[in-house]
Amino acid sequence: MNTTSAHDTPPPTPSIWQVVATRDYEVPADSQPATLQRRWRALGRLLLGTDDVNPARAEADLRALPQVRLANLVPPIDWAPAARALGAQDSLETEAHAPVRFFIGQPYCDHPAILAHWARARDAVVLSPPDTEQILCADRRWLDDLAPGNGRPWVLPELERCFLRHANGLDLVRDFLARALSGALGPGMIGCDSWALAFIERISPLPGTATLTLQAFDGLALTRHLMRPDRGHVRFLSARSGEPLMPEDAGDSDGDDRHATETACPELRQLAAHCHGNPGLAWHYWRQRLRAAPEREQQAQAGEARHDTPPRGDCQRLAAADDVVWVAPGIETPTLPAESGEDVAFLLHALLLHRGLEGDVLGALLPIPPGRLHSHLLRLQALELLSRAGARWQVAPLAYPAVREFLRSRSYLTDSF
Repeated sequence: MNTTSAHDTPPPTPSIWQVVATRDYEVPADSQPATLQRRWRALGRLLLGTDDVNPARAEADLRALPQVRLANLVPPIDWAPAARALGAQDSLETEAHAPVRFFIGQPYCDHPAILAHWARARDAVVLSPPDTEQILCADRRWLDDLAPGNGRPWVLPELERCFLRHANGLDLVRDFLARALSGALGPGMIGCDSWALAFIERISPLPGTATLTLQAFDGLALTRHLMRPDRGHVRFLSARSGEPLMPEDAGDSDGDDRHATETACPELRQLAAHCHGNPGLAWHYWRQRLRAAPEREQQAQAGEARHDTPPRGDCQRLAAADDVVWVAPGIETPTLPAESGEDVAFLLHALLLHRGLEGDVLGALLPIPPGRLHSHLLRLQALELLSRAGARWQVAPLAYPAVREFLRSRSYLTDSF
């Protein structure tokens, strides 16, 4: 007789990674209490010049976490689960008869990495984008080299690297899309940044094409993703109130972490709303908010721990249980100077449309003298609005919401996320 009850084996927790058709994408709704709290704090600052509550820990007293500790608490995002979700959705997509599907990457969600995992799982042929000279010369030899894969699927991870917003920089991508969508290249997947897609749809409409994207993370998904119990017995405390962000009994001594994975942290619920559910962007914000206690407080706690005599075998558990990380109530995000004009808008828009560009390519695309362009780049970098990886400039993650709103307010073309 089988005596196993339904309570002995709880159902598996659904994956936080979901891929949906872009028409089914849903931004997480901000909670009404969180909205009211923000408005109340804003009113307090306006009328009194102060916040409505005294922080439990002044942010100036807290210390930045060491990089090793930060990397352990918030490691780089593993995009393999997202690729598995893409594979499952790609198999179920109702428009599966279409020769090509698009996977749309939201800003700071690494769609090339996701598609690299997808390509390995499918044994797909990975197509490299043309270089800058090939794009500007509309070099059809790049197209001619894209031979069908003899039945194997193919993937082009970065369509945003196949065009330039220039009079001579669009013919190649138009010809590629015409060939791919006709089925001449066989079944394939095209990865494209969301800003690039918004532009491409203006110059080469894609009617009836199946487009997929990551579903937005709500507060619960971000809580499970960024405060995972398997990263140690860490107590996250609010610097504003001093209270734990998660219930004290989340994850008991028997290893039952179901409660921890079923409860949304309020701070992360608000972060999900601020980032429009973008997990890559939320990752950057969360890392910037984590702090360590003041050094004098840590020394005092260490002295108390040395005078304790816990039972043998419990020392490591005690040290882990006392591992406290403070979460700053907010961070100072970069803002654009009030005098920012059309030069800055052109520059920022070009960087977003192409998911970053090298300085010399920017000079070829923008009607800005080289000296002034270089000055803009350095000034925006000093203001932490731009970051640089090698020769490629891009909008800094923490500056992205302000930059997007700046461009939207000036009626520039923006993405749909």
